[in-house]
Amino acid sequence: MSRRASRNKSPNVFDRNQIPTYASDQVESLKVRYYVPSTYAEDVKAFTLELPIYPLGISDSSSQLLLPYKSVRLKKIEMWCNYRPAVGIEGNTINLMIVERRTVRPIEWSDTATYVSPAHIKKKFSKNEPLGFWYITINGESNPEIRFQMPKGTVLELSFDVILHDGESCGTSSGSSLAYPKVYTNKLNADLEVVGKFYRAVITP
Repeated sequence: MSRRASRNKSPNVFDRNQIPTYASDQVESLKVRYYVPSTYAEDVKAFTLELPIYPLGISDSSSQLLLPYKSVRLKKIEMWCNYRPAVGIEGNTINLMIVERRTVRPIEWSDTATYVSPAHIKKKFSKNEPLGFWYITINGESNPEIRFQMPKGTVLELSFDVILHDGESCGTSSGSSLAYPKVYTNKLNADLEVVGKFYRAVITP
């Protein structure tokens, strides 16, 4: 006597195609643009920053900013400067310099605007080199330093990859006369302005 096979088949105990892989720490990218205002006292602004650079902070009082990042990395620097006929070569030259430190070699790039074309510098940093590392610590002797030289009219654009913090505590930066709670863009230096952002402050981890 033949026996008909059951149509009800046992389900797979585990099928790795049913539930996709999930990473709880999503990498987010953002860009911030800066310029030297026409009201700045000098014709050329030069300043130095040490990594890590935090793009944003959240004010929780009039004197403190929270840095809501588990990790942050600088992935690209781009600079532009239009030609200005009323100034000399110094006022038309942009400069980007990596300061000699324990982990990086000293190197610099310059470009000068002419009446034919603007000055332009573009540098990308790999996740495998110190300038493009993910940084979670505060400033230190082995962290790279970057020096910028920006005449009036220069536009500086920094591109970041960030991972938001999900812990109970995060880094902080001191400030003064802050409105709160507000999201503040890091203006890098007291003499720079941020394109398109109303709340901005110098943020130092």
